[in-house]
Amino acid sequence: MEIREAGRCGAIAYHEPAGSLSFFWELGGSDSVALVWGESADHWHACHPWAADRRRDILKRVAEEVVRQKAPNCRADIQEPQGLIHIRELD
Repeated sequence: MEIREAGRCGAIAYHEPAGSLSFFWELGGSDSVALVWGESADHWHACHPWAADRRRDILKRVAEEVVRQKAPNCRADIQEPQGLIHIRELD
């Protein structure tokens, strides 16, 4: 997985043998360090059917890797219906 930065935002490229997915991220404010968008479930079913049934697992993998690479003192909260990963400071 590759995390690219472009100022206060960027892209995440997730790869596996079956295909690739792109995520958009942006730095947050207040208690939010960053937000990562992974598109809706409907979008995944239409555009990435190879990944649609594993959406939750893939979102979790992306969240864990973002924390590991960029925010080790944070936790990730996944809002699966929206495909949103919210990176927050540890309590």
